[in-house]
Amino acid sequence: MLLFVSGLTCTLLGLQWGTTFLPLGPFMTPPSPTVALYWGPIPPTRTPFRPHRPTSVHLPTATPTFTPTPSPTPTPPFEDRILFLLLGSDQRWRYSRWFRTDTIILAIYNPSTGALSLVSFPRDLYVHIPGIGYNRINVAMEYGGFPLLAATLEENFGVRPEYYALIRMQDFKRLIEILGGVDVVVPQRLCDRWPKGGWKCLDPGPHHLDADEALWYARSRMTTSDFSRIRRQQDILKAVARKLMSMDALHRAPELYALFSQMVETNIGPADVPYLAFQARRFDPEKIYSYPIQREHVTPWIKPSGAYVLLPNHDAIRALLQQAFSH
Repeated sequence: MLLFVSGLTCTLLGLQWGTTFLPLGPFMTPPSPTVALYWGPIPPTRTPFRPHRPTSVHLPTATPTFTPTPSPTPTPPFEDRILFLLLGSDQRWRYSRWFRTDTIILAIYNPSTGALSLVSFPRDLYVHIPGIGYNRINVAMEYGGFPLLAATLEENFGVRPEYYALIRMQDFKRLIEILGGVDVVVPQRLCDRWPKGGWKCLDPGPHHLDADEALWYARSRMTTSDFSRIRRQQDILKAVARKLMSMDALHRAPELYALFSQMVETNIGPADVPYLAFQARRFDPEKIYSYPIQREHVTPWIKPSGAYVLLPNHDAIRALLQQAFSH
């Protein structure tokens, strides 16, 4: 699942594991040698919209056709923004060889205003992965770790995060348990299968969710959709941020970093915490803005193989990113 709240609370949940490179899955085409270009450390950059290679227009025909078109004029850089990539993994155990990052959220923090924008990318978004080819965005981490996923976002959407944090489902539950649960407002009735048997429903209104309920709420999609699930994941992320801030997280950053250090894989080390804590001094939980990629930003397409994917509308997504960077 989700969740890492570094952008909100100066990276309190970090773990200095570095990037993990995993073997290829059994049904994947081995990457070409050019992917090695992205397997080294990536120098930090704070330019969210950089000139990049032409994006591709994906035409949903019987035979995939990818026609290069000129990229839009790059947006003036917002060099003071701090970009985090918050990732949730479907990995069932920590050292599993194969997993997908089914939750991908770009957190854009503005130290000047204390505002945070969250841009969620659907797991089925069909993008060009450098050195690999066209595939779902949620497989990039498996092929080349965070450097390749960052390069994928840069090539397709002109943004490149500096930091990342990845959490698996069981560690997400541990996080919620430590926090004593989270409070969310359910916008409409939600019913889905309960992992322990039967069905569970939540009526509209405020709810306090324990660890099992929070994971169920963030993963549910049987009676809704991936787009609705993206919105619920952002609601959970905001709830975690509010709870951490109520614990005086900024002043307790080193303590909380140590507490949560076994739950999150990240490229943020202890030496980064003071800098990020200083940058987060103006953070305001009331200034968290949601920008999930929704139906109007994509075109559903069934590949000749029968796989369901979402073709990105690059102009619409770029406009969404413009709004996210505006706060």
